[in-house]
Amino acid sequence: MIRFTSLQNRLMLAFTCLSLIICISFIRFSSILIEIAEANAYQSILAQEEQRLTTSTNTLLTPTILNTVLYTNMEMVPNEIITAVGDARSGSFETKDEQQFVFRMLMIEQNPQLLLMNINAFSANEYLSQYKSLFLYSISGSAFVLCLLSSWYLSKWLSRPIQQLTENVEARGSTADLRSEQNMAVTSMFGLDRTDEIGKLAKALEDSYKKIQILLQRERNFTRDVSHELRTPITLIKNTLTLNHLKVGSTAEHNLLKQSANELEQTIEILLALARQENLQFKEFKVLPIVEKTVLKVYHLYPDLSFDASIAVDPKMHVIGNELLFGLLCQNLVNNGLYHGNGKAMSIRSAGHKLIFENSLEATQDRPYYQGLGHGQYLVKRIVEEMGWGVTIEQEHCIYRVAITTIL
Repeated sequence: MIRFTSLQNRLMLAFTCLSLIICISFIRFSSILIEIAEANAYQSILAQEEQRLTTSTNTLLTPTILNTVLYTNMEMVPNEIITAVGDARSGSFETKDEQQFVFRMLMIEQNPQLLLMNINAFSANEYLSQYKSLFLYSISGSAFVLCLLSSWYLSKWLSRPIQQLTENVEARGSTADLRSEQNMAVTSMFGLDRTDEIGKLAKALEDSYKKIQILLQRERNFTRDVSHELRTPITLIKNTLTLNHLKVGSTAEHNLLKQSANELEQTIEILLALARQENLQFKEFKVLPIVEKTVLKVYHLYPDLSFDASIAVDPKMHVIGNELLFGLLCQNLVNNGLYHGNGKAMSIRSAGHKLIFENSLEATQDRPYYQGLGHGQYLVKRIVEEMGWGVTIEQEHCIYRVAITTIL
């Protein structure tokens, strides 16, 4: 099924249908006019013959027109003709055997008489219908072709401003800076100088573009400020904890502060990564190296912590996404199991297009800073949603499971 999705095709279809309707109407009306003209011509001939017959002094009236009959006695007229004529003074009719007649009622010496002419027998009329059809169809065909070409030109001409506006808007979206453009040039380029509907649309797009630019600039400023203003105090806190770990109370309090600082830093990294446009560009990459790198980083940060991580990921497993976002996703899930799980083990494995993270809940809770495995689920869902993947979170018996459905 052909779908006319573009405005130009729709306009052309509308003009073509209109042209077709006009051509069909022209053929019909022309046929009616020709038939009326033919009838008037034949009636004019019969009127002249009537005048000759009524003024003739000859008692034996005989029509001089070919294929014309004068019925001086109405009783001799066939019933079919009587029925077709009725009470009309003049007119035309067609018999069952497709014979066409024109007639006029005469009053000669107060006696009604019928003058009847068979127009099928005329050689001119015999070929007139063929020539009439040929003439009408030729004119209509030529007019339709002309209308079709005109429709194509008009549709292209009418849709051109919309296409030009679309191209200019797309070009403007890809241009880094338009402030160097002259105001008059920009106004003319984007149709803002038009007073029709195109100009109104261009003005609405221009207003929306300015609002979006303001919002984007505000977002850039916020991202830059967050990146600078929050990372600096976090770094100071971590350095202070490292240099003065003996002055921070108990070991549990020191671990709590260190964990909170690491988690806050990780959260800021994820939020900033989601806010940057360059992190929304996806490509194909291997999964296993990033998973191993994430687990090794945990062992490097906490060498004395009892945490058993088992990795059973297919080395050939590839996904389509962003490596940085995927690394932050793995880091969030591993740290979530390390910091907030009351178990001391994690299993990371692949199954088809799924990457499964499982935490054991068998061990007893001996961490005063335990917050539960549900912590951080929002960021996991945000990263997965950004890359167009799926996530399933389950907790049953002694297992807490997060299954990531990837795209290859």
